[in-house]
Amino acid sequence: MSSIEDLQSVVARAVLTTEPADVLPLLARGRFDPARRLNIYRNNTLVSLTATLKAVFPVTVRLLDERYFCYVAGCFIRTNPPQEPRLSRYGKDFAAFLARFEGTSHLPFVSETARLEWKIAEALDAPLQRPSTLIELYEGLASGSFALFLQPSLRLVLCRWPALSIWAAHQQGGDAERLADLKREPERVALWRHGETVRFLRLDPAEFAFWHMLMRGRGLEAAVDRACRHSPEFDIARALTGLFVSELVIGIHRMKESSNQQERVS
Repeated sequence: MSSIEDLQSVVARAVLTTEPADVLPLLARGRFDPARRLNIYRNNTLVSLTATLKAVFPVTVRLLDERYFCYVAGCFIRTNPPQEPRLSRYGKDFAAFLARFEGTSHLPFVSETARLEWKIAEALDAPLQRPSTLIELYEGLASGSFALFLQPSLRLVLCRWPALSIWAAHQQGGDAERLADLKREPERVALWRHGETVRFLRLDPAEFAFWHMLMRGRGLEAAVDRACRHSPEFDIARALTGLFVSELVIGIHRMKESSNQQERVS
């Protein structure tokens, strides 16, 4: 064995597959057979990672049924092992896997809901920063063109199916029976961390474009221009006030016309 990395790679393959032959000669014999010990470790790993996925995607579990979800999760785990030591980061590619997987690809609303649930997990894992105030905004207005920096937990999700409606119907007090006649209908969703919970807001096309441009740091003028392409009646004052009331703005930055650099004014 040339290095510890090679050894770890062999052990990982043995744990995630049903072919442990490559690693068995490397295991010391003890009271129990090496293959039996490896099986115990493999089962514990599968159970732990499946439990992690169930915690991150609880509505997806209910949509697929728990037993079938565990089967799908097992298939995912074997081809998508963790890349980071933090289990809270595990599951990033699960929604895309569901969209391709033979047993779920014909249920696009499932992968869309899983994608929303992953964004919720990302938001809850993001830090909270001190929000700026409307007074700081008024001071910034006098300085010319500027950009708004938004909370790092903010996520924008364009869903092909009504994923937020599906998610909400499976929360306490929701009515999952209303989903019996589910139809494809896009939803534009903003979500962000608020304390230890997540807040949601459905956006129209103009609002979504406005928020998206701000998240890219393109400046207020560019964001308003993009929003007005969708709706000439876009209410700029209402949109800005909503961002501050929701405590989503964390910085106001004056934009230098001669360069791409931005100077912070708050």
